[in-house]
Amino acid sequence: MVRTPVGVPIYKSSNISSEWLKDTIASMLSTDDVFGAFFLETVLFRIPVKIRLPTVPKDGVEMLGSLGVKDHSFARLDDSIPSGPYFLRHGRIYQAMRLYPDPYGAFMYGVIQSEDGFTRPRTELIPVPSRLYANSSLPLSSKRIAVKDIINLKNLPTSASSKAYAQYHGPSASTAKAIQHLISLGAVIIGKTKTTQFANGETARDWIDFQCPFNPRADGYLDPAGSSTGSAAAIAGYEWVDFAVGTDSCGSIIWPAALQGVFGLRPTLGVSELEGVLPYSSVMDTMGFFTRDIRNFQLLQKAWYGKKSHRRQNPSKIIVPSGVLDTLPDSKKSVMVKFIEDAKTSTGLPRTELDVDRLWKSSGVAPGNISYTEYLYSTVAHIQIHDSYIHEKAFYDNYKKKFGKYPYINPMVLHKWEIQRQNISTADFEEAIRRMAIFKGFLESHVFNDAAVMMLPAGGAEAAYRDELISPENIDAYLQSFGFDNTFYSILGGLPSVVVPVGQRPITSRVTKETVWEPVSMMIVGQAGSEAQIIDLVRTVLNKSRRPMGVRVGEKAF
Repeated sequence: MVRTPVGVPIYKSSNISSEWLKDTIASMLSTDDVFGAFFLETVLFRIPVKIRLPTVPKDGVEMLGSLGVKDHSFARLDDSIPSGPYFLRHGRIYQAMRLYPDPYGAFMYGVIQSEDGFTRPRTELIPVPSRLYANSSLPLSSKRIAVKDIINLKNLPTSASSKAYAQYHGPSASTAKAIQHLISLGAVIIGKTKTTQFANGETARDWIDFQCPFNPRADGYLDPAGSSTGSAAAIAGYEWVDFAVGTDSCGSIIWPAALQGVFGLRPTLGVSELEGVLPYSSVMDTMGFFTRDIRNFQLLQKAWYGKKSHRRQNPSKIIVPSGVLDTLPDSKKSVMVKFIEDAKTSTGLPRTELDVDRLWKSSGVAPGNISYTEYLYSTVAHIQIHDSYIHEKAFYDNYKKKFGKYPYINPMVLHKWEIQRQNISTADFEEAIRRMAIFKGFLESHVFNDAAVMMLPAGGAEAAYRDELISPENIDAYLQSFGFDNTFYSILGGLPSVVVPVGQRPITSRVTKETVWEPVSMMIVGQAGSEAQIIDLVRTVLNKSRRPMGVRVGEKAF
Protein backbone atom coordinates (compact mmCIF):
# COMPACT_ATOMS: atom_id res chain seq x y z
CA MET A 1 0.00 0.00 0.00
CA VAL A 2 1.97 3.00 -1.28
CA ARG A 3 1.19 6.47 0.01
CA THR A 4 3.09 9.47 -1.32
CA PRO A 5 3.88 12.19 1.25
CA VAL A 6 2.90 15.63 -0.03
CA GLY A 7 3.04 19.16 1.30
CA VAL A 8 0.01 21.32 0.50
CA PRO A 9 0.45 25.11 0.58
CA ILE A 10 -2.60 27.22 -0.27
CA TYR A 11 -2.16 29.86 -2.97
CA LYS A 12 -4.74 32.58 -3.63
CA SER A 13 -3.21 34.55 -6.51
CA SER A 14 -2.35 33.85 -10.12
CA ASN A 15 1.36 34.58 -9.69
CA ILE A 16 3.69 32.45 -7.58
CA SER A 17 6.92 34.14 -6.54
CA SER A 18 10.05 32.56 -5.14
CA GLU A 19 9.80 34.91 -2.16
CA TRP A 20 6.28 33.68 -1.35
CA LEU A 21 7.41 30.08 -1.69
CA LYS A 22 10.35 30.58 0.63
CA ASP A 23 8.35 32.43 3.29
CA THR A 24 5.39 30.03 3.16
CA ILE A 25 7.40 26.84 3.44
CA ALA A 26 9.65 28.33 6.13
CA SER A 27 6.55 29.29 8.11
CA MET A 28 5.07 25.80 7.77
CA LEU A 29 8.31 24.19 8.91
CA SER A 30 8.72 26.48 11.93
CA THR A 31 5.08 26.30 13.02
CA ASP A 32 4.55 22.57 12.95
CA ASP A 33 6.23 19.45 14.33
CA VAL A 34 4.42 17.12 11.93
CA PHE A 35 5.30 18.87 8.67
CA GLY A 36 8.94 18.37 7.69
CA ALA A 37 11.37 17.77 4.84
CA PHE A 38 9.79 14.35 4.31
CA PHE A 39 6.68 16.09 2.95
CA LEU A 40 8.61 18.38 0.60
CA GLU A 41 9.55 15.73 -1.93
CA THR A 42 6.20 16.45 -3.58
CA VAL A 43 4.41 19.78 -3.23
CA LEU A 44 0.78 20.12 -4.23
CA PHE A 45 -0.49 23.71 -4.48
CA ARG A 46 -4.16 24.11 -3.60
CA ILE A 47 -5.63 26.71 -5.95
CA PRO A 48 -9.06 28.32 -5.42
CA VAL A 49 -11.61 27.65 -8.17
CA LYS A 50 -11.78 31.27 -9.37
CA ILE A 51 -8.01 31.66 -9.80
CA ARG A 52 -6.39 30.54 -13.03
CA LEU A 53 -3.66 27.95 -12.65
CA PRO A 54 -0.36 29.74 -12.00
CA THR A 55 3.15 28.82 -12.99
CA VAL A 56 6.25 28.66 -10.86
CA PRO A 57 9.02 30.97 -12.14
CA LYS A 58 12.49 29.61 -12.81
CA ASP A 59 13.96 31.01 -9.60
CA GLY A 60 11.01 29.48 -7.73
CA VAL A 61 11.71 26.06 -9.24
CA GLU A 62 15.36 26.40 -8.24
CA MET A 63 14.36 27.40 -4.73
CA LEU A 64 12.04 24.38 -4.45
CA GLY A 65 14.87 22.16 -5.64
CA SER A 66 17.15 23.53 -2.96
CA LEU A 67 14.56 22.42 -0.38
CA GLY A 68 14.51 18.89 -1.76
CA VAL A 69 11.29 19.23 -3.80
CA LYS A 70 11.35 16.69 -6.61
CA ASP A 71 7.89 17.31 -8.02
CA HIS A 72 5.17 19.94 -7.79
CA SER A 73 1.71 20.32 -9.25
CA PHE A 74 -1.54 22.24 -8.83
CA ALA A 75 -4.98 21.08 -7.73
CA ARG A 76 -8.36 22.68 -7.22
CA LEU A 77 -9.03 20.97 -3.92
CA ASP A 78 -12.01 21.53 -1.66
CA ASP A 79 -11.77 24.83 0.23
CA SER A 80 -12.10 22.93 3.51
CA ILE A 81 -8.69 21.31 3.00
CA PRO A 82 -6.08 23.37 4.91
CA SER A 83 -2.38 23.70 4.30
CA GLY A 84 -0.24 21.01 5.82
CA PRO A 85 1.28 17.54 5.46
CA TYR A 86 -0.73 14.83 3.70
CA PHE A 87 -0.42 11.41 2.13
CA LEU A 88 -1.59 10.95 -1.46
CA ARG A 89 -3.04 7.61 -2.55
CA HIS A 90 -5.18 6.77 -5.59
CA GLY A 91 -5.94 10.42 -6.22
CA ARG A 92 -7.11 11.15 -2.66
CA ILE A 93 -5.24 12.93 0.12
CA TYR A 94 -5.21 11.96 3.78
CA GLN A 95 -4.12 13.99 6.79
CA ALA A 96 -0.81 12.99 8.33
CA MET A 97 -0.10 12.45 12.01
CA ARG A 98 3.14 12.21 13.91
CA LEU A 99 3.56 9.33 16.35
CA TYR A 100 5.27 10.20 19.62
CA PRO A 101 6.58 7.76 22.25
CA ASP A 102 5.41 8.03 25.85
CA PRO A 103 8.54 7.21 27.90
CA TYR A 104 7.06 8.57 31.15
CA GLY A 105 3.96 6.35 30.88
CA ALA A 106 1.63 9.34 31.21
CA PHE A 107 -0.99 8.06 28.77
CA MET A 108 -3.43 5.18 28.82
CA TYR A 109 -3.48 5.49 25.04
CA GLY A 110 -3.61 8.01 22.23
CA VAL A 111 -6.81 8.88 20.38
CA ILE A 112 -7.83 10.14 16.97
CA GLN A 113 -10.55 12.77 17.03
CA SER A 114 -13.32 12.92 14.42
CA GLU A 115 -16.73 14.53 14.05
CA ASP A 116 -18.33 11.31 15.30
CA GLY A 117 -16.22 10.86 18.41
CA PHE A 118 -12.90 9.12 18.91
CA THR A 119 -11.00 6.03 17.85
CA ARG A 120 -8.01 4.35 19.43
CA PRO A 121 -5.12 3.70 17.03
CA ARG A 122 -3.42 0.31 16.89
CA THR A 123 -0.20 1.57 18.38
CA GLU A 124 1.25 2.35 21.78
CA LEU A 125 2.55 5.62 20.36
CA ILE A 126 0.55 8.85 20.69
CA PRO A 127 -0.67 10.30 17.35
CA VAL A 128 -0.80 14.09 17.02
CA PRO A 129 -2.22 16.01 14.04
CA SER A 130 -0.50 18.89 12.28
CA ARG A 131 -1.03 22.31 13.84
CA LEU A 132 -1.41 23.64 10.29
CA TYR A 133 -4.85 22.04 9.94
CA ALA A 134 -6.35 24.28 12.61
CA ASN A 135 -9.06 26.90 12.19
CA SER A 136 -7.22 30.03 13.28
CA SER A 137 -10.43 31.89 14.14
CA LEU A 138 -11.05 29.73 17.21
CA PRO A 139 -9.37 30.60 20.54
CA LEU A 140 -7.89 27.13 21.14
CA SER A 141 -7.02 26.51 17.51
CA SER A 142 -4.22 23.91 17.12
CA LYS A 143 -3.96 23.33 20.90
CA ARG A 144 -3.42 19.68 21.81
CA ILE A 145 -5.08 18.47 24.98
CA ALA A 146 -4.77 15.24 26.98
CA VAL A 147 -7.70 14.12 29.13
CA LYS A 148 -7.73 12.22 32.43
CA ASP A 149 -9.19 8.73 32.17
CA ILE A 150 -12.20 9.31 34.39
CA ILE A 151 -13.64 11.63 31.72
CA ASN A 152 -15.74 10.15 28.92
CA LEU A 153 -14.76 10.32 25.26
CA LYS A 154 -17.35 9.03 22.80
CA ASN A 155 -16.73 5.48 21.49
CA LEU A 156 -13.95 4.78 24.01
CA PRO A 157 -14.09 3.08 27.42
CA THR A 158 -13.33 4.97 30.61
CA SER A 159 -11.25 2.75 32.89
CA ALA A 160 -10.59 4.91 35.96
CA SER A 161 -7.48 2.70 36.30
CA SER A 162 -9.65 -0.41 36.65
CA LYS A 163 -9.86 -3.05 33.93
CA ALA A 164 -13.11 -4.25 35.47
CA TYR A 165 -14.65 -0.76 35.36
CA ALA A 166 -13.87 -0.44 31.65
CA GLN A 167 -15.27 -3.92 31.03
CA TYR A 168 -18.47 -3.14 32.93
CA HIS A 169 -19.25 0.16 31.23
CA GLY A 170 -17.86 -0.45 27.74
CA PRO A 171 -17.45 2.38 25.20
CA SER A 172 -18.89 5.75 26.24
CA ALA A 173 -21.99 6.85 24.34
CA SER A 174 -21.00 10.50 24.41
CA THR A 175 -18.14 12.86 25.17
CA ALA A 176 -18.13 14.72 28.48
CA LYS A 177 -19.78 18.10 28.09
CA ALA A 178 -16.73 20.09 29.24
CA ILE A 179 -14.49 18.30 26.73
CA GLN A 180 -16.98 18.85 23.93
CA HIS A 181 -16.82 22.54 24.78
CA LEU A 182 -13.03 22.48 24.38
CA ILE A 183 -13.42 20.85 20.97
CA SER A 184 -15.89 23.55 19.92
CA LEU A 185 -13.20 26.11 20.81
CA GLY A 186 -10.74 24.48 18.41
CA ALA A 187 -8.86 22.12 20.71
CA VAL A 188 -7.71 18.69 19.57
CA ILE A 189 -7.90 15.81 22.04
CA ILE A 190 -4.86 13.56 21.61
CA GLY A 191 -5.15 10.95 24.35
CA LYS A 192 -6.33 9.71 27.73
CA THR A 193 -3.99 10.03 30.70
CA LYS A 194 -3.55 7.64 33.60
CA THR A 195 -5.18 8.10 36.98
CA THR A 196 -5.33 6.30 40.30
CA GLN A 197 -8.13 3.78 40.75
CA PHE A 198 -11.45 5.68 40.76
CA ALA A 199 -9.37 8.86 41.40
CA ASN A 200 -8.59 7.80 44.98
CA GLY A 201 -5.48 8.77 46.89
CA GLU A 202 -2.79 6.16 46.16
CA THR A 203 0.98 6.02 46.09
CA ALA A 204 2.86 4.68 43.06
CA ARG A 205 3.22 1.32 44.84
CA ASP A 206 -0.57 0.96 45.14
CA TRP A 207 -1.24 0.78 41.38
CA ILE A 208 -2.12 -2.73 40.18
CA ASP A 209 -3.99 -2.88 36.85
CA PHE A 210 -1.79 -0.20 35.29
CA GLN A 211 1.62 1.29 36.10
CA CYS A 212 1.84 4.69 37.74
CA PRO A 213 3.34 7.39 35.46
CA PHE A 214 6.89 8.55 36.11
CA ASN A 215 7.63 12.08 37.28
CA PRO A 216 9.82 13.64 34.53
CA ARG A 217 11.61 15.91 37.01
CA ALA A 218 14.94 15.32 38.80
CA ASP A 219 16.12 11.70 38.44
CA GLY A 220 12.78 10.41 37.13
CA TYR A 221 11.88 8.52 40.31
CA LEU A 222 10.30 11.21 42.48
CA ASP A 223 6.69 10.70 43.56
CA PRO A 224 4.36 12.07 40.84
CA ALA A 225 1.46 12.42 43.35
CA GLY A 226 -2.30 12.58 43.04
CA SER A 227 -4.99 11.08 40.84
CA SER A 228 -4.37 13.54 37.98
CA THR A 229 -0.73 12.47 37.88
CA GLY A 230 -0.82 11.27 34.26
CA SER A 231 -2.04 14.65 33.06
CA ALA A 232 0.71 16.46 34.97
CA ALA A 233 3.38 14.06 33.66
CA ALA A 234 2.26 14.67 30.07
CA ILE A 235 2.76 18.41 30.53
CA ALA A 236 6.04 18.11 32.46
CA GLY A 237 7.42 15.61 29.96
CA TYR A 238 6.29 16.45 26.43
CA GLU A 239 6.53 19.66 24.41
CA TRP A 240 3.95 18.29 21.96
CA VAL A 241 1.19 18.48 24.60
CA ASP A 242 -0.18 21.98 25.27
CA PHE A 243 -2.72 21.31 28.03
CA ALA A 244 -3.85 18.35 30.10
CA VAL A 245 -7.22 18.15 31.84
CA GLY A 246 -7.51 16.76 35.35
CA THR A 247 -10.00 16.68 38.18
CA ASP A 248 -9.50 17.71 41.78
CA SER A 249 -11.45 16.65 44.84
CA CYS A 250 -8.77 16.58 47.55
CA GLY A 251 -5.73 18.09 45.84
CA SER A 252 -5.50 15.87 42.76
CA ILE A 253 -4.44 18.78 40.56
CA ILE A 254 -2.61 20.78 43.21
CA TRP A 255 -0.23 18.01 44.29
CA PRO A 256 0.81 16.69 40.84
CA ALA A 257 1.32 20.24 39.55
CA ALA A 258 3.51 21.06 42.54
CA LEU A 259 5.64 17.91 42.51
CA GLN A 260 6.07 17.89 38.73
CA GLY A 261 6.77 21.61 38.42
CA VAL A 262 3.99 22.84 36.13
CA PHE A 263 1.15 25.35 36.34
CA GLY A 264 -2.11 23.91 37.62
CA LEU A 265 -5.60 25.23 38.31
CA ARG A 266 -8.18 23.88 40.70
CA PRO A 267 -11.05 26.25 39.81
CA THR A 268 -13.87 27.61 41.93
CA LEU A 269 -16.28 24.87 42.93
CA GLY A 270 -19.22 24.83 40.53
CA VAL A 271 -17.68 26.47 37.45
CA SER A 272 -16.80 23.14 35.84
CA GLU A 273 -19.34 21.09 33.91
CA LEU A 274 -19.03 17.55 35.31
CA GLU A 275 -21.50 15.67 33.12
CA GLY A 276 -19.71 12.62 31.73
CA VAL A 277 -17.11 12.55 34.53
CA LEU A 278 -16.75 9.74 37.08
CA PRO A 279 -17.99 11.23 40.37
CA TYR A 280 -15.81 11.09 43.46
CA SER A 281 -17.33 13.58 45.90
CA SER A 282 -20.39 15.58 44.94
CA VAL A 283 -19.41 18.44 47.25
CA MET A 284 -15.72 18.70 46.33
CA ASP A 285 -15.31 17.58 42.68
CA THR A 286 -14.09 20.11 40.15
CA MET A 287 -12.28 19.97 36.79
CA GLY A 288 -9.12 21.93 36.03
CA PHE A 289 -5.99 21.71 33.96
CA PHE A 290 -2.19 21.81 33.69
CA THR A 291 0.10 23.73 31.35
CA ARG A 292 3.72 24.90 31.14
CA ASP A 293 3.30 28.56 30.16
CA ILE A 294 1.51 31.43 31.91
CA ARG A 295 0.22 32.79 28.58
CA ASN A 296 -1.40 29.47 27.76
CA PHE A 297 -2.67 29.38 31.35
CA GLN A 298 -4.53 32.65 30.80
CA LEU A 299 -5.75 31.56 27.38
CA LEU A 300 -7.44 28.34 28.49
CA GLN A 301 -8.89 29.77 31.69
CA LYS A 302 -10.56 32.57 29.77
CA ALA A 303 -11.75 30.42 26.87
CA TRP A 304 -12.96 27.40 28.83
CA TYR A 305 -14.62 28.90 31.88
CA GLY A 306 -15.61 32.25 30.37
CA LYS A 307 -18.50 33.91 32.17
CA LYS A 308 -18.81 31.02 34.63
CA SER A 309 -15.64 32.25 36.28
CA HIS A 310 -17.09 35.67 36.99
CA ARG A 311 -14.82 38.67 37.33
CA ARG A 312 -14.07 39.89 40.81
CA GLN A 313 -12.19 42.92 42.06
CA ASN A 314 -8.43 42.82 41.73
CA PRO A 315 -6.42 41.46 44.68
CA SER A 316 -6.06 43.94 47.54
CA LYS A 317 -3.28 42.31 49.55
CA ILE A 318 -1.13 39.20 49.91
CA ILE A 319 -1.65 37.15 53.05
CA VAL A 320 0.63 34.38 54.29
CA PRO A 321 -0.60 32.24 57.21
CA SER A 322 1.66 32.49 60.26
CA GLY A 323 4.23 29.72 60.47
CA VAL A 324 3.26 28.11 57.17
CA LEU A 325 6.86 28.22 55.90
CA ASP A 326 8.53 27.25 59.17
CA THR A 327 8.66 23.49 58.62
CA LEU A 328 10.34 23.75 55.22
CA PRO A 329 14.05 23.18 54.63
CA ASP A 330 15.92 26.44 54.05
CA SER A 331 16.68 25.56 50.41
CA LYS A 332 12.96 25.39 49.66
CA LYS A 333 11.82 28.14 52.01
CA SER A 334 14.22 30.70 50.51
CA VAL A 335 12.85 30.11 47.01
CA MET A 336 9.29 30.68 48.23
CA VAL A 337 10.17 33.77 50.27
CA LYS A 338 11.83 35.27 47.20
CA PHE A 339 8.67 34.71 45.14
CA ILE A 340 6.50 36.32 47.81
CA GLU A 341 8.83 39.34 47.92
CA ASP A 342 8.80 39.55 44.11
CA ALA A 343 5.00 39.45 44.21
CA LYS A 344 4.90 42.27 46.73
CA THR A 345 7.35 44.41 44.73
CA SER A 346 5.84 43.69 41.31
CA THR A 347 2.22 44.35 42.27
CA GLY A 348 2.61 46.97 44.97
CA LEU A 349 0.31 44.93 47.20
CA PRO A 350 0.99 44.84 50.93
CA ARG A 351 2.11 41.52 52.43
CA THR A 352 0.43 40.54 55.67
CA GLU A 353 1.17 37.62 57.96
CA LEU A 354 -2.16 36.26 59.15
CA ASP A 355 -2.71 34.27 62.33
CA VAL A 356 -5.62 32.24 60.97
CA ASP A 357 -6.23 30.41 64.24
CA ARG A 358 -6.42 33.62 66.25
CA LEU A 359 -8.82 35.11 63.70
CA TRP A 360 -10.89 31.91 63.77
CA LYS A 361 -11.21 31.93 67.55
CA SER A 362 -12.13 35.64 67.69
CA SER A 363 -14.60 35.50 64.80
CA GLY A 364 -17.55 34.18 66.75
CA VAL A 365 -17.77 31.27 64.32
CA ALA A 366 -15.61 28.83 66.25
CA PRO A 367 -17.40 26.67 68.83
CA GLY A 368 -15.53 27.37 72.06
CA ASN A 369 -11.77 27.72 72.04
CA ILE A 370 -11.03 24.86 69.64
CA SER A 371 -8.47 25.51 66.90
CA TYR A 372 -9.64 25.35 63.30
CA THR A 373 -7.18 22.55 62.52
CA GLU A 374 -8.56 20.44 65.36
CA TYR A 375 -12.15 21.34 64.46
CA LEU A 376 -11.59 20.22 60.86
CA TYR A 377 -9.33 17.24 61.60
CA SER A 378 -11.66 14.63 60.07
CA THR A 379 -13.88 16.86 57.92
CA VAL A 380 -12.35 16.32 54.48
CA ALA A 381 -11.63 12.66 55.25
CA HIS A 382 -15.21 11.88 56.28
CA ILE A 383 -16.69 13.64 53.26
CA GLN A 384 -14.45 12.13 50.60
CA ILE A 385 -14.34 8.61 52.07
CA HIS A 386 -18.12 8.49 52.46
CA ASP A 387 -18.90 9.96 49.04
CA SER A 388 -16.41 7.86 47.11
CA TYR A 389 -17.52 4.69 48.90
CA ILE A 390 -21.12 5.23 47.79
CA HIS A 391 -20.10 5.50 44.12
CA GLU A 392 -17.50 2.72 44.16
CA LYS A 393 -19.58 0.22 46.14
CA ALA A 394 -22.44 0.64 43.67
CA PHE A 395 -20.11 -0.35 40.82
CA TYR A 396 -18.72 -3.26 42.88
CA ASP A 397 -22.19 -4.71 43.49
CA ASN A 398 -23.46 -4.07 39.96
CA TYR A 399 -20.41 -5.79 38.48
CA LYS A 400 -21.24 -8.89 40.54
CA LYS A 401 -24.81 -8.85 39.24
CA LYS A 402 -23.68 -8.54 35.62
CA PHE A 403 -20.77 -11.00 35.57
CA GLY A 404 -21.47 -13.28 38.53
CA LYS A 405 -18.25 -12.40 40.33
CA TYR A 406 -16.72 -9.43 42.09
CA PRO A 407 -14.17 -7.17 40.35
CA TYR A 408 -10.59 -6.63 41.49
CA ILE A 409 -10.21 -3.58 43.74
CA ASN A 410 -6.83 -2.08 44.69
CA PRO A 411 -5.72 -2.64 48.32
CA MET A 412 -5.66 1.08 49.16
CA VAL A 413 -9.25 1.46 47.98
CA LEU A 414 -10.29 -1.55 50.07
CA HIS A 415 -8.53 0.03 53.07
CA LYS A 416 -10.57 3.16 52.51
CA TRP A 417 -13.79 1.17 52.33
CA GLU A 418 -12.94 -0.43 55.66
CA ILE A 419 -12.50 3.01 57.25
CA GLN A 420 -15.96 3.91 55.98
CA ARG A 421 -17.59 0.72 57.27
CA GLN A 422 -16.04 0.87 60.73
CA ASN A 423 -15.76 4.57 61.48
CA ILE A 424 -17.99 6.86 59.43
CA SER A 425 -21.73 6.94 60.04
CA THR A 426 -24.31 8.99 58.19
CA ALA A 427 -24.34 11.33 61.17
CA ASP A 428 -20.55 11.72 60.90
CA PHE A 429 -20.86 12.60 57.23
CA GLU A 430 -23.59 15.15 57.89
CA GLU A 431 -21.52 16.72 60.67
CA ALA A 432 -18.56 16.97 58.29
CA ILE A 433 -20.75 18.75 55.74
CA ARG A 434 -21.89 21.16 58.45
CA ARG A 435 -18.32 21.93 59.52
CA MET A 436 -17.29 22.43 55.90
CA ALA A 437 -20.06 25.02 55.52
CA ILE A 438 -19.01 26.81 58.71
CA PHE A 439 -15.36 27.03 57.64
CA LYS A 440 -16.37 28.15 54.16
CA GLY A 441 -18.41 30.95 55.70
CA PHE A 442 -15.48 31.94 57.90
CA LEU A 443 -13.14 32.15 54.90
CA GLU A 444 -15.64 34.23 52.92
CA SER A 445 -16.42 36.69 55.71
CA HIS A 446 -13.09 37.00 57.53
CA VAL A 447 -10.18 35.93 55.31
CA PHE A 448 -11.01 36.64 51.66
CA ASN A 449 -13.72 39.23 52.26
CA ASP A 450 -11.58 42.11 50.97
CA ALA A 451 -10.18 40.35 47.86
CA ALA A 452 -7.02 39.12 49.56
CA VAL A 453 -4.96 36.35 47.98
CA MET A 454 -3.28 33.73 50.15
CA MET A 455 0.14 32.34 49.26
CA LEU A 456 1.02 28.87 50.54
CA PRO A 457 3.63 26.17 49.97
CA ALA A 458 2.48 23.49 47.53
CA GLY A 459 3.76 19.93 47.75
CA GLY A 460 5.71 18.31 50.57
CA ALA A 461 8.57 19.64 52.65
CA GLU A 462 11.05 17.00 51.46
CA ALA A 463 11.42 15.12 48.19
CA ALA A 464 9.54 11.80 48.20
CA TYR A 465 10.30 8.80 45.99
CA ARG A 466 7.80 6.62 44.14
CA ASP A 467 8.99 3.43 45.87
CA GLU A 468 8.73 4.73 49.42
CA LEU A 469 6.45 3.04 51.93
CA ILE A 470 4.44 5.44 54.06
CA SER A 471 4.31 4.48 57.73
CA PRO A 472 0.94 3.23 59.06
CA GLU A 473 0.62 6.23 61.38
CA ASN A 474 1.00 8.65 58.44
CA ILE A 475 -0.83 6.85 55.63
CA ASP A 476 -4.33 8.11 56.46
CA ALA A 477 -3.20 11.71 56.93
CA TYR A 478 -1.41 11.63 53.57
CA LEU A 479 -3.90 9.69 51.45
CA GLN A 480 -7.24 9.91 53.26
CA SER A 481 -7.10 13.60 54.25
CA PHE A 482 -7.19 13.37 58.02
CA GLY A 483 -5.62 16.44 59.61
CA PHE A 484 -5.36 19.83 57.91
CA ASP A 485 -3.38 20.34 54.71
CA ASN A 486 -2.66 23.64 52.94
CA THR A 487 -4.94 22.51 50.11
CA PHE A 488 -7.94 22.55 52.46
CA TYR A 489 -8.41 26.33 52.23
CA SER A 490 -9.34 25.80 48.60
CA ILE A 491 -11.12 22.45 49.03
CA LEU A 492 -13.32 23.35 52.01
CA GLY A 493 -13.88 26.91 50.83
CA GLY A 494 -14.72 25.95 47.25
CA LEU A 495 -12.09 28.51 46.27
CA PRO A 496 -9.76 28.65 43.25
CA SER A 497 -6.19 27.52 43.77
CA VAL A 498 -3.46 28.33 41.26
CA VAL A 499 -0.24 26.31 41.46
CA VAL A 500 2.86 28.19 40.30
CA PRO A 501 6.32 26.64 39.78
CA VAL A 502 8.46 29.30 41.47
CA GLY A 503 11.88 27.68 41.24
CA GLN A 504 13.87 24.56 41.95
CA ARG A 505 16.40 23.37 44.51
CA PRO A 506 19.36 20.99 44.30
CA ILE A 507 19.04 17.64 46.04
CA THR A 508 21.20 14.53 46.00
CA SER A 509 19.48 11.78 44.06
CA ARG A 510 18.86 8.64 46.07
CA VAL A 511 19.12 6.75 42.76
CA THR A 512 22.07 8.23 40.87
CA LYS A 513 23.88 9.80 43.86
CA GLU A 514 24.26 12.93 41.72
CA THR A 515 22.82 16.43 42.14
CA VAL A 516 19.37 16.77 40.59
CA TRP A 517 16.77 19.54 40.73
CA GLU A 518 13.49 19.25 42.60
CA PRO A 519 10.68 21.67 41.60
CA VAL A 520 9.58 24.23 44.18
CA SER A 521 5.97 25.33 43.86
CA MET A 522 3.47 27.58 45.60
CA MET A 523 -0.29 27.79 45.50
CA ILE A 524 -2.27 31.00 45.47
CA VAL A 525 -5.84 30.91 46.78
CA GLY A 526 -8.40 33.67 46.30
CA GLN A 527 -12.08 34.40 46.72
CA ALA A 528 -14.61 32.41 44.69
CA GLY A 529 -14.57 33.33 41.01
CA SER A 530 -11.20 35.07 41.14
CA GLU A 531 -9.06 32.63 39.14
CA ALA A 532 -8.64 35.14 36.31
CA GLN A 533 -7.36 37.78 38.72
CA ILE A 534 -4.95 35.33 40.36
CA ILE A 535 -3.53 34.26 37.00
CA ASP A 536 -3.22 37.92 35.96
CA LEU A 537 -1.31 38.57 39.18
CA VAL A 538 1.05 35.66 38.51
CA ARG A 539 1.77 36.89 35.00
CA THR A 540 2.51 40.37 36.34
CA VAL A 541 4.92 38.96 38.91
CA LEU A 542 6.73 36.77 36.39
CA ASN A 543 6.99 39.61 33.89
CA LYS A 544 8.06 42.43 36.21
CA SER A 545 10.51 40.32 38.19
CA ARG A 546 11.97 39.00 34.92
CA ARG A 547 11.26 35.41 35.75
CA PRO A 548 10.67 32.78 33.04
CA MET A 549 7.10 32.88 31.71
CA GLY A 550 7.04 29.10 31.59
CA VAL A 551 8.86 25.90 32.43
CA ARG A 552 10.79 23.41 30.34
CA VAL A 553 10.05 19.73 29.89
CA GLY A 554 12.19 16.99 31.37
CA GLU A 555 14.55 16.78 34.32
CA LYS A 556 14.83 20.52 35.07
CA ALA A 557 11.83 22.85 35.09
CA PHE A 558 14.12 25.88 34.69
